[in-house]
Amino acid sequence: MVQKSVAEIIIETLIAAGVKRIYGVVGDSLNGILEEMGKGKDIQWIGVRHEETAAFAAGAQAHITGELAVCAGSCGPGNMHLINGLYDCQRSRVPVLAIAAQIPSVEIGSNYFQETHPDQLFRNCSHYCELVSQPGQIPRVLEIAIQTALTKRGVSVVAIPGDIALKQTNYRKPSASVRQLHPTVEPSEQEVQQLAATLNQAKAVTILGGAGCAGAHGELMQVAEKLKSPIVSALRGLEHIAYDNAYDGPALVDVAVNRQELSLPPSIKWDQAVGFNLWALKAVLNGRGDEVIDLAVSNLIR
Repeated sequence: MVQKSVAEIIIETLIAAGVKRIYGVVGDSLNGILEEMGKGKDIQWIGVRHEETAAFAAGAQAHITGELAVCAGSCGPGNMHLINGLYDCQRSRVPVLAIAAQIPSVEIGSNYFQETHPDQLFRNCSHYCELVSQPGQIPRVLEIAIQTALTKRGVSVVAIPGDIALKQTNYRKPSASVRQLHPTVEPSEQEVQQLAATLNQAKAVTILGGAGCAGAHGELMQVAEKLKSPIVSALRGLEHIAYDNAYDGPALVDVAVNRQELSLPPSIKWDQAVGFNLWALKAVLNGRGDEVIDLAVSNLIR
């Protein structure tokens, strides 16, 4: 069986997962990974001034593309600086993999300079967080980390000592499951019938679709069109649609619509105007019309 360094396996697995860049700050415990990237592989190192920026940058990329993004930090305070950005990524439900370099493996538990325990520190802001203590772990651990970040839409952290990244281990080609998958999740027929019966019994219906409904915009529209007088505001991050039929109602399909600031005329964009109107409608329906007045005044006089 072919043997490759752990660092080489990491880079080749990330390339197989479609990763184009890694955000981070150079540090000696990351040398193995950085040297492997320097061999002309199809992956780019994006150096930043602070690891926190690296995590936020990876989160922004994941927000825009919906694909896996990667950041890295060296041992001790290096990877600890990732934590603010990783908390944001986890709460925003975007797929991010963080590589947290660790001190030399033989020094773990000896109060070594800059010793921390990233496999414990990042547990509250990740779905998956594990330490690689043996070279043979890396193929499966890395694949599980990538799969978890993609399927659960959140953060995975792989902590790896710098010396482990330089060691050799058996290589196998990364599985196809490291790429973004788009499974179809459907309720059972019985659940659909129960929901239909509940909606049919109501005179006025409000559907609140949270972040878990992301990507189900078309399905919610189909439901709304079968209800009376639908006023539809789109899911966060998707296009806004609002209309009203001539039937009795109303039915409101509603999601989180943030307070929308307007830029000064004539640079107001269509999305801003629609977002402002949807937020204002929601505020009025919830008895918070004074907020609309306050925001309008602040936009006009600034």
